Amino acid sequence: MCAATLAPGSDRCPQCGADQGAEPCPHCGAVAGVSANGELRFRCDVCGGPRIPVADARVKRSGREVPLLQKARAAASARSVWRAAGVAASVLLGFELLLLAVLLLLFSASVGLFTAGLLTMAPIAVFALWALRRAKARGRDIAPALDAAWVAVATDVARQAERPLTAGTLARTLRVTEPQAEELLALLEVNDLVRGAASAAHASGEPKLRIGGSPAEEIAANALAAEEEAFAAGQAERLPQQTAHVDPTKR
Repeated sequence: MCAATLAPGSDRCPQCGADQGAEPCPHCGAVAGVSANGELRFRCDVCGGPRIPVADARVKRSGREVPLLQKARAAASARSVWRAAGVAASVLLGFELLLLAVLLLLFSASVGLFTAGLLTMAPIAVFALWALRRAKARGRDIAPALDAAWVAVATDVARQAERPLTAGTLARTLRVTEPQAEELLALLEVNDLVRGAASAAHASGEPKLRIGGSPAEEIAANALAAEEEAFAAGQAERLPQQTAHVDPTKR
């Protein structure tokens, strides 16, 4: 983080105290910690990009979450840009309205002046609305990409678990609350039904998890759509195609 020289085998930087056991950020490559964030859940302490911490060093990541985290970061950055453009255009529109009002007072109201003012402000108003709509649209892309990334990491944890995976174990491994871990387990179950990618726990004979209702299915559908879009764009290696065997009643 601070570019200091580290002694071989050091687990912490003597200059800034950065934990060298942390995983490198998939965005900036810095070996740094993460901080909780209301929208991104966890973000890199260096670049601010979304990250997924794994407390168990024995878990080997497949890397499927990287393009999805990059997609979420790109969406957040684009939203900020469009939002700033929309706010700037709105401020300019307000200034144009004030200027038109002053001119109408000084030079008396006239159809020509009023028309000229409208023709000047119309493009700015249209751009402001369009920019704010674009910001809102890009903001809607963040959550599905993050959901897909968390499902990918939770799948890695489930496949490498030595015993049946529980919400408590998953919560400790991914540093989330148990209700969030239970939701992830439900998403894994929906992911299993939709894509036929059974976890290691299921393969070992663990009873299938019960899904509480449609909200988890909707989140998983959005997450899977975001994951497929990211891989289709060539940002990562494609997943091996697997055939889903779904009971017609479940389908």
